[in-house]
Amino acid sequence: MHLALNFQRVDPSRGGAETYVADLCRHLVQAGHKVDLYAESWAEGCLPEEVNVVPVAAPGRSRMERIRSFAVNSEEVLRQAHHDCSVGFVNTFAHDVLIPQGGVQQASLLANARRFSSPLARQLYLAAKTANPKHWLGRSIERKQYHPDRHPRVVAVSTMVKRHIEQFHHVPRQQINVVPNAIDPQRLAVSHPGAVRCAFRNRMGLEPRDLTGLFVGHNFALKGLKPLLEALGARRQRNRNVRPVHLLVCGNGQIGPFRRLSNRLGLRDTVHFLGFYPDVESCYWSSDFFVQPTYYDPCSLVVLEALACCLPVITTAQNGASELLTDGDEGFVLTAPDAREELIAALDHMTDDPTRRAMSAQAFRLGQLQSFEAHVARLTGIFEDVAASKVRRLPHSRKIGPKSAASHLERSK
Repeated sequence: MHLALNFQRVDPSRGGAETYVADLCRHLVQAGHKVDLYAESWAEGCLPEEVNVVPVAAPGRSRMERIRSFAVNSEEVLRQAHHDCSVGFVNTFAHDVLIPQGGVQQASLLANARRFSSPLARQLYLAAKTANPKHWLGRSIERKQYHPDRHPRVVAVSTMVKRHIEQFHHVPRQQINVVPNAIDPQRLAVSHPGAVRCAFRNRMGLEPRDLTGLFVGHNFALKGLKPLLEALGARRQRNRNVRPVHLLVCGNGQIGPFRRLSNRLGLRDTVHFLGFYPDVESCYWSSDFFVQPTYYDPCSLVVLEALACCLPVITTAQNGASELLTDGDEGFVLTAPDAREELIAALDHMTDDPTRRAMSAQAFRLGQLQSFEAHVARLTGIFEDVAASKVRRLPHSRKIGPKSAASHLERSK
């Protein structure tokens, strides 16, 4: 098939959606599809040579202006192009298929507000956010994405996101397919995990038997770092003889407030802030489990990556990736980020070496299943269905029978 993907900046170092788009391009090409990527910018070397990158201008003095102009210019450029199927992800709206990697804005906003225990603080937060022009722009783009006249075919990355799309945008359920995110397990593989673990721990000043959890995310507040630190502090305060848990915090978030919080909680020696760490694979292979008590995540790629690196996972039901887990097998699914007793109990389970090792084996098996091969096969079926429906809508479509339509699709591959 001839596919058009539309994403503003493709740079895997920026986050999960960027990583996903780059990996998807690579695996679509490997599956024999012709891929055009309509983008403003892309990191050198992150895309295979077979991908035809079409630059789309995004002028503007502010980030908001550039987002708006990219969306508008993308629509114009795609309207003049010819593809079997076009695919959008975030902040653009002129597509046959939409894969909303960021989930639904209103759902994310309400989840963010739950970080505040005070009802008044929640209301003030919501009022401030909804008054922000950035929020207006996001809502405007979403309304265009899901407008009934566009008849969007939507790929939700989790059942949670599908539910939110139905709730907030009233898209008919028959137009929504649930296809969880995927990763490339081979990209995470290392030749000698034991050597990587030993070298990394030496650099961090960690002993071989130090129990180490890993937290990865750029938005520390949204991803639940505060309730995680508070649970670690409460656990240590209750029992000074409990086995310590070291925590590696990776990400480009604002470290200062969380470092001060960890110090107040008596965690100065066991919480290690790494900042942005380019070699995140060594973090995975050097840790004993992964923990992300997030307030909202459509389907966290770092959870899938952690599983593929043998790490049991602690996350929340507000993470679409939790739908892939069996609670108690590959890790634990908390009812909410602030479910402190559940989180402490899950952390305590990780201190039991035989239990954790059994979970690690199951996590690895589950992580290996989240490959792009199966993911692309499911997406291709949706893309082919969309392309066939476009053929049927052509002015001469009455003259095209099922066999002719199939031939048309075959020629376009």
